[in-house]
Amino acid sequence: MNVRTPLVAGLAASALIALAPIASAQTGAAPAAAPIAQGPPIAGYCVFSLNEIIGGSKVGQAVVARLKVLTSQVTAELQPQADSIRADEAALRARASSADQASLQAQQANLQLRANNFGKLEQQRQQEMQATQQKQFGVILKQLDPIMRDIYQQRHCSLLIDGDSGGVRMVNPAMDLSPGAVSALDLRIQTLTFDREHLDAQAAPAR
Repeated sequence: MNVRTPLVAGLAASALIALAPIASAQTGAAPAAAPIAQGPPIAGYCVFSLNEIIGGSKVGQAVVARLKVLTSQVTAELQPQADSIRADEAALRARASSADQASLQAQQANLQLRANNFGKLEQQRQQEMQATQQKQFGVILKQLDPIMRDIYQQRHCSLLIDGDSGGVRMVNPAMDLSPGAVSALDLRIQTLTFDREHLDAQAAPAR
């Protein structure tokens, strides 16, 4: 019988995968390195870190915390169903040799249906969490865009480098716009209230 083993444990990692750089920055797991002797700032060159801005701003921290709560709620919803399917599958296999074949096939078909429905529900919840994360980060980015434009002009930047994905591994902190952006973003917005996004397609719950 082809019954898919549910992998509820992977839901949190999947839903919050984009938060990993932020989480690692907040935990401060890596030991502090010795100070680096920096050269002088290069006129016109500026750099920012979106992970630092989101991880350091109050609204970013609030969104990350809320996403973790919603992920825990989804896990609490799915875990009992996953455990039930696993337990029923084990019980069915244990009595497979002695059960009536017609009855066994009916039970196998029912269990397969439950597993399939659970897989659809699990996938839907993952998509909902991803949609929730994208929507809330989109709100932050909409607020952040004019802030970055203003700081860019105030600092007379000629080039703005994305420190997260632009290939920059080290930069003089005097050239970093992130602290100023955090302060300005905190003045504009400090938290967001939201729930998980619900997609139109509703999967049948597994029993």
